[in-house]
Amino acid sequence: MTLQLNTLETTRFFALFALIAAPLALAAGPATAAPGTPAGHKQALVAHPSHAAPRSLLPPAALIGNPRTRLLKTYGGTPIDVTAYHYDGGRTGWNQTETDLTPTSVASANFGLLATLNVDGNVFAQPLLVSNFKMPDGKKHDVLIVVTGHDSVYAFDAQTYAVLWQVSLGTSQSSNDVGCGDVEPEYGISGTPVIVRNSAKKATIYLVAATEPTPFEFHSQLYALDLATGTSTVPPVEIAPSGKLNDGSPIQFDPQNQWNRAGLAYENGSIYIGVGSHCDNGINSTTGWLLRYNTKLVLKHAFHTIGSPTSYRLASIWMTGFAPAIGPDGDLFVVTGNGDFQQHNKDLGESVLRLPPSLATVKDRFTVASYSTLNGRDQDFGSGGVMLLPQVAGQTAPPMAVAMGKASILYLLNQDNLGGLKANDAGALQWQSGGGGGVWGGPAYFNGPGGPTVFTQASGDVLRGWAVATGATPSLTNTLNGSITAGFGGSMPIVSSNGATPHTGVVWLERRTKPIELEAYDAEALGSPIYVADAGTWGNPNENNPFVTPLQANGRVYVTAYLTVKVFGLTP
Repeated sequence: MTLQLNTLETTRFFALFALIAAPLALAAGPATAAPGTPAGHKQALVAHPSHAAPRSLLPPAALIGNPRTRLLKTYGGTPIDVTAYHYDGGRTGWNQTETDLTPTSVASANFGLLATLNVDGNVFAQPLLVSNFKMPDGKKHDVLIVVTGHDSVYAFDAQTYAVLWQVSLGTSQSSNDVGCGDVEPEYGISGTPVIVRNSAKKATIYLVAATEPTPFEFHSQLYALDLATGTSTVPPVEIAPSGKLNDGSPIQFDPQNQWNRAGLAYENGSIYIGVGSHCDNGINSTTGWLLRYNTKLVLKHAFHTIGSPTSYRLASIWMTGFAPAIGPDGDLFVVTGNGDFQQHNKDLGESVLRLPPSLATVKDRFTVASYSTLNGRDQDFGSGGVMLLPQVAGQTAPPMAVAMGKASILYLLNQDNLGGLKANDAGALQWQSGGGGGVWGGPAYFNGPGGPTVFTQASGDVLRGWAVATGATPSLTNTLNGSITAGFGGSMPIVSSNGATPHTGVVWLERRTKPIELEAYDAEALGSPIYVADAGTWGNPNENNPFVTPLQANGRVYVTAYLTVKVFGLTP
């Protein structure tokens, strides 16, 4: 499946939305289990009375403060690096080191729009940040990296927002030529890069760029760029994995019908890349891929998600931009989308997969019991990423993970025993309605004064906080609710706080509407937003769906859109 929906698919979605929202449709997903049972129990979702209809459009956000001093405030804490999607290998989306932005300061008149960074295309990827990095001018800079659908890479000074360098990696792929209008007008760099920092003045950016140098000549290439200059540290390589199905017939990457949307991951000298499809094109001939390269861009292993020569393949790894999650032992966790599932033939659609660092085999999996229904309704489980929950002091529950896709069922899983395929999804620790009409994105995590909490937001629903029970009967219970309904596809929230210090937690998200809106909530209470602002437009005139996530770091918030990244923070 792909990033956004064309007109036909949008019509299908809203028809499905009405079906999913009905009580019988919820029951038609995994069958109901007895509430409160240790394995596979289902918890009913109670609608929150603060649900609100979508608001009218906000006026464009205006710059705040004195233009001569607006950017002069320096960060009060210790600057951090954000070198991968959602901060850490678990993809928690939690910045635990923020000292300046609190619910109080964000709600004050001193917080607002500081700058608009102009770029040359859609910004699907989360920006990245490397602090106190020594550049060729001999000075240390906080370097903000932004990549675009026009195949450009920008390095900005994250204090002044001067452009330190910019490089173009080629001609982007035309949406018309690709044959998938979910993204318009072009496909370029879509997955969040990953940065490997080796020292105070040495770091490498790894990313995938889709190019079309001449009409209908499609390429996807893996790059390694020097953070200091933007130049390639080694020549880029063509992404062109191949393999064999169970009957010996070949399977290979299709550069027209497939792309990299998932964020890249790095662990112990290996770069990992997930591959999905465009508009489910090539359904009879393409498979999902998880690829492992070394830092010299040599392909070490290509794992594909379909094993049998079936006519319905796919099982893409796209996760609406989420990167593969990495466990403490280096194992990788991904979620697959629509695709065949046959346990003995290694067909792995609609599943959470756990693979070793080598990708040589599947160590464990969880497959939704209603996988056939999901396929028939275009309800990819893999429209959402998987998040690994950190273990907390006194925890007796096993290490846990959460995942939710288009069917809006929130699954709590055991990282060490995902549960396989069982009737009634009994292999899950718990499953329940996540509210709304499904998720194109994923959750965030916060361990604040009230204990560990998971945040999710589904299409047409409010932001929800789920208290995590870490005792003998692990569970998620909806205890917090926002007041504003999400746009199509929900959101990908992140959280900032000064550790578990009370009254410092803020949940940030991009609301998918016209215009895109930045929303901020008190992480301990939710309720009404403490800040809302217009944050930009989107490139596809027929869609309102910026399936993207903001970045918060070092006292500032970065909101991606079409041709812009807007920067919010405090004035001096």
